[in-house]
Amino acid sequence: MKTRRLITFGDSWTAGHGVETEKEYKENPTPPKFIEKLREQNSFPKWLGNLLNISYINLGVCGFGNEYIYNSVKENLKFINKDDLIIIVFSYPHRYKKHNKYTPEELFKKFNDILLGYNVFYFNGFYPFIETDNFSFPKNYINPKGTLSYQLQVEEMINKKDVWEYGSKLVWDDTENYYQGDYHPNLEGYKLIAEYIYKEIKDKI
Repeated sequence: MKTRRLITFGDSWTAGHGVETEKEYKENPTPPKFIEKLREQNSFPKWLGNLLNISYINLGVCGFGNEYIYNSVKENLKFINKDDLIIIVFSYPHRYKKHNKYTPEELFKKFNDILLGYNVFYFNGFYPFIETDNFSFPKNYINPKGTLSYQLQVEEMINKKDVWEYGSKLVWDDTENYYQGDYHPNLEGYKLIAEYIYKEIKDKI
C-alpha cells in the first residue's frame, strides 16, 4: 500500500496568503517566488500534515474561485491515490460570478462525482459555499453553514489571539471587507485552522 499523503485544494486561504510579514505583498496574489514558497510551506496543510504525521502537497492558489479549484482537482486527480487524504477549502461562491458555468449546488455535485471513492473532506474558507437551506449536505462536508474564518473570529474575540495578517485587529467587526475575503490568517491563524480541521476529521479517517 502506498503511503497516505495530505493533498489540499483551495484559494489564498489554502495557499497561505498572509503568512509573510511584508505588507507590500498584501494585495499581490503572485508575489516573488520566495514569498510564494513562504506562504505555501507555512499554511495550514503543513501543520495539519504534522498533526497527522503524513507528507503534504499544497495545491492552493491565490485568487482561485471554486470552478478553478474544481479544474485543479480534475487536473491533478491522476496523481492522487485512493488512500490519500484530500482537503478542499471552498472560496467565495460569487467570485467570478458572471463567468461561472455552474451554480454552487451544481458545482458541488461535480466535485462529489469526480471524487467518489476518494478520502475527501470539504470546508468553507471565509464564506459558506452553498447558502440554500434545503441542500442535503454529505457527512464529509464539515460544518457546511460555518467557516474557517469563524473559528478564527472566536480565537480573536474570546481567546484574544492575534490571528490575522500584518497584525490586523477587530477583523470580526469589519464586516464589509471581511466577508469579501479581504483578510487572511497569519502564521498563528493557519496553525489554528490546522488544529480545527484535525479535530474535525481525526475520528473520521
